[in-house]
Amino acid sequence: MIRKIAAHYLYPIHDKPIKNGIITIDETGKILDISQSSGSMDRIAGLEFYSGILVPGLINTHCHLEISHLKSMIPMHTGLTGFISQINRSRQADAESITRAARRADISMHYNGIVAVGDISNNDISFEIKKESKLNYHSFLEIFSLNPALAQEKFNQAIVLENKLKHLNLTSSIVPHAPYSVTPEMFKLISSHTSVNKKIISIHNQETKSENDFYRSKSGELANLFKSAGFDLDGIPSTGKNSLESIMVRLPKSAKTILVHNTFTDKQDIEQASGYFKNLYWAMCPNANLYIENKLPDIPLFYKMGQKITLGTDSLASNQQLSILEEMKTIHQFFPQIPINELIKWATLNGAEALNLSSKFGSFEIGKTPGINLIHHIDIQNFKLKPETQIKRLN
Repeated sequence: MIRKIAAHYLYPIHDKPIKNGIITIDETGKILDISQSSGSMDRIAGLEFYSGILVPGLINTHCHLEISHLKSMIPMHTGLTGFISQINRSRQADAESITRAARRADISMHYNGIVAVGDISNNDISFEIKKESKLNYHSFLEIFSLNPALAQEKFNQAIVLENKLKHLNLTSSIVPHAPYSVTPEMFKLISSHTSVNKKIISIHNQETKSENDFYRSKSGELANLFKSAGFDLDGIPSTGKNSLESIMVRLPKSAKTILVHNTFTDKQDIEQASGYFKNLYWAMCPNANLYIENKLPDIPLFYKMGQKITLGTDSLASNQQLSILEEMKTIHQFFPQIPINELIKWATLNGAEALNLSSKFGSFEIGKTPGINLIHHIDIQNFKLKPETQIKRLN
């Protein structure tokens, strides 16, 4: 069945917004035509007209589906070291509870207009959910390794997970968790595998000030946390530099790279990273940043410097919901100078490009099947999101 859907404005993303835009799709959701009404909408037979703006399906470039069962279990504003300690104490649960919560989270993302997810996996418990899901998942198989002697063993375990996903026809990458939790030996294994197989890299970046302290002088809260837990930190060298500058040379320049959180990333870090990586994206998860550190990245700085930004939700352990619209609203609240069309691009096309999905998702273009969302209850005159702004899936 052919559908014609219209609203006050249609955002193609790759082109300027279309007032009274009309999008025509077939029964599979493939876009057949994009046009602008030149007359009265009520004279177009079979037209569905909505109040608000039409945008493509949203892309969540950073999520942790497998810890959805920890919702509301971790206190807010503990700082990253407190959060890590709480996660380690609370993570264990029976498989049924973990799977049930992950499935609910997957359904909620679909309901919230999300069509694709870059999801962190430390095990295989969410794989069948991803296979059955209406969403498109790219799994980042994340490795922690503070012991150089265990690097190959940990990497081999990740290869097993990669093969399981390949058997399910799901895409994946083997990635480092964070600068402070991976040794040079592990970085070398991951970098080689990434280069040979042309994979996407994702890594948590500068989520806490103490991450930079850790590399500068092996001091600060993170270093103290690991020492008190009995970890030998000799495998990670002190460099006298910020963490990002210290580890980026251990990752391949040419790989598509997503740096996640960036809460304590400064202008020099941005200049160095954008000068090194050839295909760099910065994933912002503002609600999780507020939940854990009660601090936001300097998002306007990234915007002014012309960086490619994507959006993520992080996990239900660090967020009240898995909604990219809510992330957009938070950015809009704290940084109203960033235009709504830019936020929408971050939430759609930039995310699709980062996950290698832009041939299908991310923009309204003929031949694509990106999904159609209505964002409504907005200030349509001033193009502002409001606290009551909502999203509705139309396709």
